[in-house]
Amino acid sequence: MKKNILTIIIMAITLINTVLLALLIFAIVPTSNRTNQLVTKVASIVDLELEDTQDSEVAVSDIITQKLEDKLTITLNSSSADPHYAILFLSLSMNSKNEDYELLSGKITENEGPISEIVTEEFGKYTIDNVQEHKEDIRQAVLTRVQELFQSDFIINVSFGNVVYN
Repeated sequence: MKKNILTIIIMAITLINTVLLALLIFAIVPTSNRTNQLVTKVASIVDLELEDTQDSEVAVSDIITQKLEDKLTITLNSSSADPHYAILFLSLSMNSKNEDYELLSGKITENEGPISEIVTEEFGKYTIDNVQEHKEDIRQAVLTRVQELFQSDFIINVSFGNVVYN
């Protein structure tokens, strides 16, 4: 008698397990697949791809760097009575395979003033205390604004060389 009750309990548990497995397969998996498809569609509409993929696709042999001639002396935002400065050299890295490179690369020397003004404005938003920790934010903001200035993405990177804070 005990063997029959034990067998019935095992069969009931197996039946419950089978029902729950069927519920999982037919109810939850299709819902998660539809959710995944929805997220994929929204991501493609919003274009959430990483911006850095463009930089990584450019071969090192295709990158031309142009250093702006003048050293930039930038007044930083001051939290005290003493003025603070950042002194740096600016370099622009360009993709020589970009369709706009031939047309716009010669315009960089003509536009050194506006480019310097962009760098000055972006550095001027920060104080000497927090400019170092926001250097990457400044670099990205300068790159975006310079690309907007030239209305092209042939400039792929902005570098600040020999930065001295005073």
